[in-house]
Amino acid sequence: MQDIVFKDLKFAYPDEPGKMVLGGVDYEANKGDFVCLLGQSGCGKSTLLRLVAGLEKSNPEELLVNGKPVTAPSLERVMIFQDYGLFPWMTAGENIMIALKQKYKDWDKSQRAKVAYEWMNNLGLDEDLFDKLPANLSGGQRQRFAVARGFALDSPVMLMDEPFGALDAVTKALLQDTVVDLWQKGGDNRKTIFFVTHSVEEALILATDIVVLGQAPSKIIYTHHFTPETKPTRDRLFTDPEVVNLREKLTKIIDDEIQEKARRVKAEKEQAAAAGETSGKKKH
Repeated sequence: MQDIVFKDLKFAYPDEPGKMVLGGVDYEANKGDFVCLLGQSGCGKSTLLRLVAGLEKSNPEELLVNGKPVTAPSLERVMIFQDYGLFPWMTAGENIMIALKQKYKDWDKSQRAKVAYEWMNNLGLDEDLFDKLPANLSGGQRQRFAVARGFALDSPVMLMDEPFGALDAVTKALLQDTVVDLWQKGGDNRKTIFFVTHSVEEALILATDIVVLGQAPSKIIYTHHFTPETKPTRDRLFTDPEVVNLREKLTKIIDDEIQEKARRVKAEKEQAAAAGETSGKKKH
């Protein structure tokens, strides 16, 4: 069981202690959920992932994974980044194998290579790409290797930070479908996935649960849970009235937050300018 529980989770980066990024996040993800995080840029989506990964330190009472505080990174929680995270001096295949070596220390090289090739095949990667350096691969191929490495580790929790954001539309759609298919094949033991995206459509295609974060200091301002019967498919995104209405609702919630932030920033600038003028008059 790998429940992930946020209890009024608050966070500010150590170098900016007065600038809260997360202002009290309350949420519980159950084992096997596919949670997509939506929200405007800078609202704390990636920060939330880094806290779950253990790359940033949270209050032990505010973030629990499997009932235990997150105190450090763990191979039980694998993270996939937008920039692939492949070591450029290693071949693409070696990038999978070195991760396997960290987790399965008793495996020999042939065992690691076998699993690497298996997951390359699962991600639609040709075997001759194993010995190529990441620089000689396309962006889509590099991201497939990053996803293959994540699934090969067989971690119960997978954290994906806009992994398809830089890909073309066709490659993105293929990888979305591949990830959903591999996740669903886990059955009762499928992974718990947290997936950061800026795309409402991507969230609708992938998620069992959609979570929208408000502007920083962030709290959750909207959630939506799909049942197996209500889960949208790609061909229903623009044709099913219920899906269309939800898509428009999510878009409006995020747009309203963006507009509210713009108004707040403008007001703060005007107040600062007015304060500066008042100070200048007093000096004279």
